[in-house]
Amino acid sequence: METPQPNDAPSPVDSALTEVELYRKIRRMLDDGKLEPGDRLPTEREFAKRYGTTRHLIRRAIQRLEGDLRVVRHVGRGTFVRLDTQTEEQATEENSASNTVSPVDVLEARLVIEPGFADLLVARATASDFQRLDALLQAIERAQAQQDFREAGYQFHLGLAQTTRNPLLVKIFRIVIEARAAAGWGRLKGLNDTAQARAAQATANRAILSAIMERDAGLTRKLLRNHFAAMLSAVAFQEEN
Repeated sequence: METPQPNDAPSPVDSALTEVELYRKIRRMLDDGKLEPGDRLPTEREFAKRYGTTRHLIRRAIQRLEGDLRVVRHVGRGTFVRLDTQTEEQATEENSASNTVSPVDVLEARLVIEPGFADLLVARATASDFQRLDALLQAIERAQAQQDFREAGYQFHLGLAQTTRNPLLVKIFRIVIEARAAAGWGRLKGLNDTAQARAAQATANRAILSAIMERDAGLTRKLLRNHFAAMLSAVAFQEEN
């Protein structure tokens, strides 16, 4: 398949796209089959021209796709849609294990893991991290639809994991989050289904970011623990009803 060519002129609607929105647009090209496994993606320059943005933001959006194992970079050749090298036996094995995980299991794991990020977050976060995390948080605050809200929340907490500068913690975070889909998260229709509930979650996340910016590890840890404990309680209630 030929690489789709970006339009010559940026759309005025696209001129203020955030990193997360750019990530979603490029990911949609893969999901819709416009780019197939093995195809080369347009260059950062081409994407930047298409969306009326900077190559830096395009690069960060593509890095997200690389982290999701959707694309792979080859130095001097470009970025390509990742080929699926998983065997059918491996996939069956993985799916079988994932199906034993519940939404409560996912949140219990996050409750144990993510508050532990606190010391690294306050020690390693930079001004650029604060700017990036704030942009991700604004996506949570702007989200109107339940699915967009969930996706924005995932991206913000992935951003927290990345701010630890510890690749193993990022990998563990991704494994836990990937288990979420197999755990049947989508069936929890009543979770954060109102504007009020979403606003409360956004406020909790805003407080977490503020604590990190204040370099207060104890408060960051406490707020992360409270955040996931509240989510765990809400999910457990949904599961029981």
